[in-house]
This record gives sequence, structure tokens and C-alpha cells, in this order.
Amino acid sequence: MARILLLLPLLTLARGDNSPLSVLRQALFHSYDKAVIPQQFGDASPPLVIQLGLAPKWFDLDSNGVLTATVWLRLVWSDFRLTWDPEEHEGITSLQISPANLWKPDIALYNKQDLDHGILAADPRSASTNVHIHSNGNILWILPVSHKVLCEGVTYSNWPWGRQTCNLNFGSWTHDSAMYDLQFYDGQKEMDLRQFGEYNQFKILQQTATRLATQYDCCPNPYVNLNFLFSLRRKYVVDPDLGRIDNPTGLHR
Repeated sequence: MARILLLLPLLTLARGDNSPLSVLRQALFHSYDKAVIPQQFGDASPPLVIQLGLAPKWFDLDSNGVLTATVWLRLVWSDFRLTWDPEEHEGITSLQISPANLWKPDIALYNKQDLDHGILAADPRSASTNVHIHSNGNILWILPVSHKVLCEGVTYSNWPWGRQTCNLNFGSWTHDSAMYDLQFYDGQKEMDLRQFGEYNQFKILQQTATRLATQYDCCPNPYVNLNFLFSLRRKYVVDPDLGRIDNPTGLHR
């Protein structure tokens, strides 16, 4: 009887491994190499299309011109190795999985100021949210990240109430335009401000985004970057003794 009781957990695990999701996962990742970029035809493959979107949640700017940005980063790409026929897998059309298990684009934040954990936009400290894989191989990764960037357009003529200019500049660190076709998420050439709540101390006054291809002396092909440029002004500050102090220009209203 004791031997049977000991075997029961093993039998339960075995049945769990035969669930439709487990069978699909094993079929997709049995010989999958996450260190290799998905190029179906090797060097003859077209550039891998990667879409990037940005939804800021919180901004703070200190007197050194360093912007702390908490944002939702959206990345979309396709991996031909991760496709399947839903009819062969109990109608499953999507799969959620840890990002540690698959290849991911090496998108960097070029003007990142806090480099203790590297330059990647998908900061390893918080880049643990699941990746959504669809049966056609399309992959969506939405992850919250917090970065510090150096704002080169800071002025002190009316600090802390003056208009300031900052940017967030993204691009691949190692792959040029022959490998990556970096595009704006859903064609949106600006930040998505729907998550930027009224509780923020800053108001975004104006924004734009540009896609640039830069040729460097080192390399035969240009590198593509997406640069989100915006101006902002502080609505209020919080004094430890006086509490909230609103911008005297009335911007807080």
C-alpha cells in the first residue's frame, strides 16, 4: 500500500505532462534554440520585423537632468519555429510562456543613464512577465520597466517650473538593418498616454517620434532607432513641510 501511495504523485505528474498545453509546449521547444535569431532562410532571410511601443506610467525629473521613467514596453515580432495548427492541439490558438524560454530582440535604450543592469530596454530586474505566442508565430511581450535617462534639453531659467525636453531612444545593440526592421507598434508614431494618469507631477505638452537609420563607419549597414521626443512641465512639487505646491503658471488646473 505504501508503494502505491508513493507512486500516485508520479502518475499525477505524468498525466499533467500529457495535457494539451504541455504537449504543445514540448512540441514547440523540443529542439528550440533560444540563442539563435529566427531566420527561416539563413542569410537570405528578409529583416525580422520588430514593433516597439511605449506607454508611460510615471515621469520624474531631478535637478541633474535625469528622468526616471516608468513605462509599459510593447514588443512584437514573429518566430517561424513557434507555429502550430490549432486543430492538431485541441483548438489552442495561443500560449503564454516565460520570456526566459525563447529568443528575444536585443532592443537597447541608447540614452540609458543607470547602466548597473545593462543597457537593454527589457530590464532583467522586471522583464519577467509572460510572453504571448500565437499559433501563426506572432509574439507579443508587454512588460513594465523603469529606467533613468539623461535629458539633454534641460534648462534652469525657471526651475523647477520651466518647460523641459527629453527623449527615449531605442534600437538594437548588435543587429543592423539587414537583420532587424524596427518599426513603431501598430504604426503609432508617438507614446500611448492612456496610462499616464493625472497623479503625475508632470504634464506632457508635446510629443513626436521618428524612425532613423544611421550609418556608422564601423559597419556596412545602417542601424535603425526609434526616438520618442517629448516636452513636459512640472504641475506641482511636494514639500515635506508645506505639502503640495502648484506650478504658479496655473498649469496644474
